[in-house]
Order: sequence, then structure tokens, then C-alpha cells
Amino acid sequence: MNQNTAAKNNPSFTLLLMLNTFIYISVALYSPFLSAYYAQQGLSSSQIGILRTISSISCVFIQPLWARRSDKTGKAKHYAALVVLGVMLSLYTFYIGNSFWNFFFSSFLLTIFSTSVSPLIDAIVVRNADRLHYNFALIRMGGTVGYAIISLVVGIYLKKNPSYQFLFASISYAFLLFLIFRLPNSENHQPIAEPKPYNFKHLFQLADIFVSKNIYFVLAFAFIYQLGASFLGSFMGVYVVSLGYSQAQVGMLSCVQAVSEVPVLLLLPKLNKKFNGLHLIAIASALMGIRLLVASGGSLTFLILAQAMQGITYMVIHFGAITYISSHVKRGKSSQGQSVLYIVQTGIASIIGQVIGGFTIDTIGIRLSYISVGIFVVITTVIIMAVLFRFEQKQNIVKVQ
Repeated sequence: MNQNTAAKNNPSFTLLLMLNTFIYISVALYSPFLSAYYAQQGLSSSQIGILRTISSISCVFIQPLWARRSDKTGKAKHYAALVVLGVMLSLYTFYIGNSFWNFFFSSFLLTIFSTSVSPLIDAIVVRNADRLHYNFALIRMGGTVGYAIISLVVGIYLKKNPSYQFLFASISYAFLLFLIFRLPNSENHQPIAEPKPYNFKHLFQLADIFVSKNIYFVLAFAFIYQLGASFLGSFMGVYVVSLGYSQAQVGMLSCVQAVSEVPVLLLLPKLNKKFNGLHLIAIASALMGIRLLVASGGSLTFLILAQAMQGITYMVIHFGAITYISSHVKRGKSSQGQSVLYIVQTGIASIIGQVIGGFTIDTIGIRLSYISVGIFVVITTVIIMAVLFRFEQKQNIVKVQ
């Protein structure tokens, strides 16, 4: 292969950086403010929990279909573009009306596409970053910086015009679509997985996708982490508004959590070389529970401190799990590997966290709910860590023998 052909088939570092950045910019334009917007339209916490759960259900039943289709055809670029176009158009349906059922329809239509944007593009970005020896941490930092700046600026603007979030997000997704078209055509000719009849049992046949049994622990920690994270993320806007603050403070807190990711991103490659990556994921899961307990303090100081823990919780889980999966999947199973993580985290765990969270808040109040979920996450993580250490001891004994 000559240099011109290689350059034509290899996406640049800048393009991968921009792709990742605009995934998070697009999300930052509406996701942090959505729950508070629903509350301002008169919806209860239970109704908000149900609406936020729609995306999680989509992760389980719809997102895997997109991922499998992408792997089966090898047309990663084609399907990434298709789901982004779907999101871009679906956002406008939020202007139809402001009743619960209007929002239910809009959320359902949106999540048919939105839940697949990140895993499909992540698969492209991580695969090429690894192949071309780009620094994935720096690429991911683009998303962090973009999310921080946009959530802060937009939060101030949405204080007067909250419904504009859907228009702004749609425009951002349009630019993301343009970036996808800039990917080389080789992204439509990826290795094809062996065709098999599809059924949802394949989602949990991990041996067909992964090459390491440690994936069970990665998914377990990701699941427990996401129980707490989905509760925190889904109801933080509602919590902040209930304490008497505005969308501007919601945006400021979203900015704080994004900025906290930067130093962690810079340190993660070194930490992963020095320490066991799976152990770091376990610690991050436990810290998620502590983060919820800090947030339960209720004052703006405690909320800022809780959001500042985003880097040592979310980023360690996100970076660790994605990179682990990328290096432990079988040939032709890249998108499905990322899809499994997305199903467990953003799907199953989020459904439980959001639905139970909404009803719990309506029953015992939001502050006591934060305390209860935080304690549960810490205790459960410690139990899984104990099982992991026992498993590792047995593996070491077998190696010695």
C-alpha cells in the first residue's frame, strides 16, 4: 500500500477528535437540562423517571440491532450516519406539545437512534486510534472540554428559553453528520462477523464476543456504577431546581463535572500501566456511591463537590471499560462488544436506576433517596470486589500449578 492510499484510508487524529467532541457537544446541548425541563412543564418525578427510562429500554432492544447490522455488513460509516440523521430529525418532535404523552412519543422516537450514536462512533474511533497509535485519552478529552463549555454557556441561555435546547442539539448533530461523511470509505468495508441467526439470547452469550472471562467483572462494576450514575444524572436537574436554583446552576454543575474529567484523562494511561485496570474500575464504582452521599448534603457546595467527582468515577469506568472491551473482542465483533457494555450500563442498569429512583423520590423524598442509593452502591461494589479477589487468587493458583 503506497502512502497516498494509506492516507486516504486512515482518518486523521483531528477528525477522530472532532467526532468524539461533537458527540458530547450534541448531548450537552439537551441532556443535562431535560429532566429540569420536564419538571418545569409540570411532570412528576415518577413521570420523569419513566421518560428517562425509554432510552435505557432502547439500549436493550433496539441499539443491539443497529450494532449487529453494522458488524454484519461492515458498513460502520453508513450506519453511524443513519442514526445521527435520525436523532437530528427526531429532536424537532419535542415541539409538538408539552404533555406527558407528547414527551413519551418524542422520547421514544429519539431513542430509536440516539442510543446507538455513541457505541457506533466509539467503535470507529477506538478501533482507528488503536490501529494508528493515536492517544485515545486526548481524543476523549475533546468530548470533555466540549461538554464543559457548551453546558455552561447553554445553561445560562436556556434560563430564558429552555425549549431551544432541541434546536441547538439538532444543529450540532447536523455537523456531526458532516464529520461522519469525512471518514474514509474503508469504514464501510470493515471485517464482517460470521453471520448467525439473531435473537436476544446472543446479547448474553459473551463467550461468542469476548476472549476473557474477566469481562463479567467489568460488566458487574459497570452495572452497579450505572445504577447510581443514572439516578444522579436523571434527577440532578430536578434536585437542583427543587433547591431553588435555575437552569444556569444546572449548566454550571454540568460544567464542573466535565472539567473534572480533564486531569483524570491525562493520568489514566499512566495509571492503567501502573495499576490493574479492573481494580481501578472497581474503586470508581465504590466512589460513585460516595458521590451520591456527598450530593445528599443538599447545599451548592456539596453539589459542586459531588460533580467534581465525575472524573474519578465516570471517566475511569468509561475509559477503562471501553478500552478493555476493544482489546478483548473477537474479530468482527467490535460494535457488538461496545453494544454489550452499552446494554448493561445505559440499558438495564439505567432502567432500574431511573424507574425505581423516580418512584422512590415521590415516596421518601429526593435527599433520602440519594442516601439510600449511595449506601447500596458502596456495599454491593465491596461484595463484588471480594468475589473478584477470590477469582484472581484461584487463577494465580492454576497458573502456578
